[in-house]
Amino acid sequence: MKHGDAVSERFAALLEEARPPTGGVAFQAIAAEVAPALTLLHELPANERVSGDYESFGFRECFAVLTLLGRRLALLDLTPTSAIQVVLLALRCIGGSEESPSGPFAQHVIAATIEGFVLGREERVAHTAEARASKPLKPLRIDEAAFALIASGVHEPAVLSECVDSLGRAMLNADVEIAIVDLSQLGEPNRERATAVFGADEISRMLGGVCFFTGVDARWKAAAADARIPLDALQIKPDLAGAIAAAHELTGRAAEGRGPKWRALLDRLRR
Repeated sequence: MKHGDAVSERFAALLEEARPPTGGVAFQAIAAEVAPALTLLHELPANERVSGDYESFGFRECFAVLTLLGRRLALLDLTPTSAIQVVLLALRCIGGSEESPSGPFAQHVIAATIEGFVLGREERVAHTAEARASKPLKPLRIDEAAFALIASGVHEPAVLSECVDSLGRAMLNADVEIAIVDLSQLGEPNRERATAVFGADEISRMLGGVCFFTGVDARWKAAAADARIPLDALQIKPDLAGAIAAAHELTGRAAEGRGPKWRALLDRLRR
């Protein structure tokens, strides 16, 4: 058995014995995240850990890995207390296991882990907030003939693209050909966001329908120009009321001449 495997097994045994609260995260998942740090910790001689140059390359490399470990433990949704328990268990299972957890090296280890943990927690909170903000962005049925997507806030292009796809799926499933996309409350226009939201025009056309856009102010016009989107080819109305009125004008018209090209969207819209 390799020594690294023995250290990993010792850590797994200590983790199982200590059983720190993990919020349901499996011990195996934690052990997998800790494994790279165990190797670096073991390679540091015990005497250097007690009174070494913590600014040297070897130590800095180790602390960098521990920072990454702290981030990963935060993304697993461990608490700060549990994260500290995990790294202290890692210290126990390497050579010099009697080293005091209050010693200078252990304190550097804890500091590096918490630094990464804070970064991971911020990342997790941001992801959670983004997911929560994107949930209300669902197509709204205006009447029997139209769906509207009224987005607000600041969202990543991938989120906006998925919202547009959801609009297309709703239109397809309800056999509706009219869409309205309102941008008046959508923040921070740029090329990528413009490509995502104005993609609703292509989807509507492929479904044999039409998309009316509102809230296309100077910022969105600039973003569209940057993305080389020809706004003069789109149906743009000054406000939501105007778009709804235009949609009502089309209500009741026969959908004659609808081509079969909408079927090319089935894989995308029904995935």
